[in-house]
Amino acid sequence: MSFVLKKITLVLVALLLFSCTPNQTSSSSDDDDPVVVVTTGGEDDPDDNTVITDPNCTGTSTDGTGEGPPIYKMNLFLAGHQSWVPGNYTDPLALQTNISIVEASKMFQSDARVRVRLRVKSQPYPTAGDIYCLGRQTGRVGDSHPYTKLRFAIHLRDILCEVPDPNDLTKCNSGFYLGTRYRTQFIDPVNVDSCSPIIDIGSLRNQTVYGTTIEVEDVKADSTCQSNETYCPAERIVRAASCWSMDLQVATDYTQDFK
Repeated sequence: MSFVLKKITLVLVALLLFSCTPNQTSSSSDDDDPVVVVTTGGEDDPDDNTVITDPNCTGTSTDGTGEGPPIYKMNLFLAGHQSWVPGNYTDPLALQTNISIVEASKMFQSDARVRVRLRVKSQPYPTAGDIYCLGRQTGRVGDSHPYTKLRFAIHLRDILCEVPDPNDLTKCNSGFYLGTRYRTQFIDPVNVDSCSPIIDIGSLRNQTVYGTTIEVEDVKADSTCQSNETYCPAERIVRAASCWSMDLQVATDYTQDFK
């Protein structure tokens, strides 16, 4: 009798365990698979340094499309703590990387479209005693860790004239100069061999007779923190003993536009 009761008890326990087990399926379809979203960095993931390379961003005049002459292109090559800005320069080294205000008036003048973009180039390595780039302090060598990215500010500067032609106010007899900075754009870190976003100056500038140019200033790099082997933002201004280099592209009504 006790043997029968034991068997009945075991059967009841087995039934109870089976009823508590969740249902299983023996097969699955693609629709049941989880969706995986791959991010490429940004505000939600500041430690992710993944960069999407724009195939239309070569930093050259071939980045344009449409009718008209190629987009303007020039190289910016200066020491840390130096700004790129058009001016009335006489120093030979300054003339190699900067343009005059008269040249800027011709380059940036446009009825509507004025768009600029900058492409970060590899950091040059000057030796001690060599000026190498405009404004460099020559007593020290360049950075031991070349930068891998730069961040910077772009200011708008109106081109003004001290002595306009009284018979034609669109002409300047003498005294081109730049107005004060305004509408500053802060550009997030841009990796070497990559381009900044396109900045539409035409929608930001004042309406002026002689055009509006830009000043590139406050250039910061990641050189000083690379030895830490941790997340390394571009937060330190490039050293005065080091150089930075970028290519500036300009598209106007009188050139092709960016691709």
